[in-house]
This record gives sequence, structure tokens and C-alpha cells, in this order.
Amino acid sequence: MGFADRLYLYLKFVTKGFLRHPGIGILYSGIKYYPAWERHLKPGRNPVSDRMPWVAFSAIEFLKKVVRPEMAVFEYGSGGSTLFWASRVKELVSVEHDRPWFEKIRQELDRQRLTNVRYVLKEATPDPEPGKKDFRVPGDYVSDDKDYAGKNFEDYVRTIDGYPDGYFDIIAVDGRARPSSIAHAIKKLKTGGWLLVDNTEREYYLAPFNFDRQSWKTYVFYGAVPYMHHFSETTILKKYN
Repeated sequence: MGFADRLYLYLKFVTKGFLRHPGIGILYSGIKYYPAWERHLKPGRNPVSDRMPWVAFSAIEFLKKVVRPEMAVFEYGSGGSTLFWASRVKELVSVEHDRPWFEKIRQELDRQRLTNVRYVLKEATPDPEPGKKDFRVPGDYVSDDKDYAGKNFEDYVRTIDGYPDGYFDIIAVDGRARPSSIAHAIKKLKTGGWLLVDNTEREYYLAPFNFDRQSWKTYVFYGAVPYMHHFSETTILKKYN
């Protein structure tokens, strides 16, 4: 894809974003992150080598401002984000469902001597009622990915249950069975903590939950994503009580 094609595509997504989230912010963000978007599309760039979360640039910038060295973080889904968190916080718990990817990231953690990570592999198991579950229902623990039809992610989701309520400063949901993961994450998050949910343009992720204004402050980041030719939406919520 040549420069003109990329520029056309980028402007197309900026326009789409403006229609979804009208306001000067989406236009400003589009201009601001275009150079970074171009740089991250170059051959050889990837989230693992760059130690970068695979979320919107604007969300990454926001996270860099709120992350502190004394924090404890939990993430559903591993990758460049695992290296990002591990290099910035006191404690990280990361759960992954894919064994080959788990081995790749585990080797990278060892290579970089990042020892503050509890890295957990929890593969999907056969679902006891295949074909009867709804990926939009938090209590069903299934994924909309056709590659995991008939599979259950309850063990994966429940990894966080081993920690006390209010334990984590940040919980990132960017893996499988996201509505289920959110449901288990909420009570494990500290008051004043941050819940990150990626790809919330898929409205069913947040639809089952009432993030009311008295208990949560919501930040929505829509825009360019490193290493990708399309835009995405990341929602970050701050828990008040």
C-alpha cells in the first residue's frame, strides 16, 4: 500500500470517527497521531519489540500519564502490553489462552529479565453445553471467535478470582470472553483504579454493565492503532466506589 492509499485510508477513518464521536478532539487526534501511525507501519515494527500495548495511540498516551511504579496490574491477553506494564509497575499478573503465544512472550520476559510478572497459561476447555451459550452473556464464558466454537473460558476468566477484592490498580481486558472478564474484574479493582477495555466499538462488551456516573468516570479513545491499517476504540473507566 503506497503513501497516497494510506493517507486516503487514514482520512476515511478520521471521518468515520468524527461521525461516531463528533467534536474537535477526534480531528485533533487524527492530525496528532498520523506521523506515529506511519512510523509503526514500517517493516519490522511490532508490539513485542516496541513493548507497546496494541490499543489506540491516544489511550497509550493516557496510560503513560496514570501508570505509577507502585501499582499492581492484571491483564487478560498478553503481548507487547505485558512488556509495557512489567517495565513500569511493581506487580503484573497476565493470563493468556494461546500456548504458542504464551511461550513466545514467556521467553521474551526471561530475555529481558522482567521478574515482577506472574504469567499464567489458561487454555480453553470443552464447553459442557456446546452451542447453547451466548458470547454476549457474562455468565456464559464463551468467545465470538469461530476458532473457539464449543470452547469455554471460565478457567481463564476466573484467574483473577484468586486475588482479594480491590487488589489491582489497573485491570486491562483485551483477551477472550471480554464480557465475562469484565464481570470478574470489577470487584477486584481498587477504588480510584482503572479498568481498560479494548475494541469497545463492539458494543456488546460493555452493554451488560451499568457504569453509572456516580461510580465511574469514562474516557473513550477512538483513533489510530499502531501496526494496523484501521482505527479502533479503547474505553478506560476510573472507579470511584
